[in-house]
Amino acid sequence: MSKRAIPMVANDLAEVIGYLEKFVAIPVPLTPHMAQTAKRVHALTYSLILWRFRLSSLPASAKPFIEEIASDALQILPQVLMGYNKTVKLLARGILENAMRYVYFYDHPVEFAIMNTEAKWYVGLDELFKYLKMHPDFKRTEPKFDAINRAQTVYDELSAGVHGRRVTDLETRVALEKISYESGAALVQIELIKRSCEASNFLLAIRNRVDMRKFSIEERRVVLHTLPKEARKVWSEFE
Repeated sequence: MSKRAIPMVANDLAEVIGYLEKFVAIPVPLTPHMAQTAKRVHALTYSLILWRFRLSSLPASAKPFIEEIASDALQILPQVLMGYNKTVKLLARGILENAMRYVYFYDHPVEFAIMNTEAKWYVGLDELFKYLKMHPDFKRTEPKFDAINRAQTVYDELSAGVHGRRVTDLETRVALEKISYESGAALVQIELIKRSCEASNFLLAIRNRVDMRKFSIEERRVVLHTLPKEARKVWSEFE
């Protein structure tokens, strides 16, 4: 797939950066490295936000999770540029979890109603992964592109960063003045965001394949750009 710039994404990036600079929500001015980071992160988060505006007639049990994906994706860019590393991991993990919950609750409106009326009733992460592995669509796709396996791996890595399971996962910043953008940390963040986005978009693209084929060519490119070649092939051939 061509890697040339997608006009709608480039135009939106300029507007987003202008807005964030106006409200001093990011460092001003951006260094060249920051600008490149912003471009890469924005392309990923834009693809996730797009679903909120292009999926029509969603059941009430599914819509909140698409809304939450968009909300989390919207917050990631300024957090990366300001150096809030743990927050970025939390948001990236939330996106992935909500993509899984979207698939599950799309098919389980009764369980959605119970979750919203019974305070102690909850669908755990293990059950979400179990359902995905049993889902007829993903039983077909997993041997060709292991999206569920990749989702589990990156989810665990993001959780380690959030909870500090290892000493290397812990942040040493104990004062606000120590929170700042670091190029090395930004590269690590981009890779985690990319992997979370990849798994989430694949789950959404397969589950919403009928709707996605109604997207404009440019909109489909936005989503497919976030997927590796084998994932794009699986989506294009899936019937």
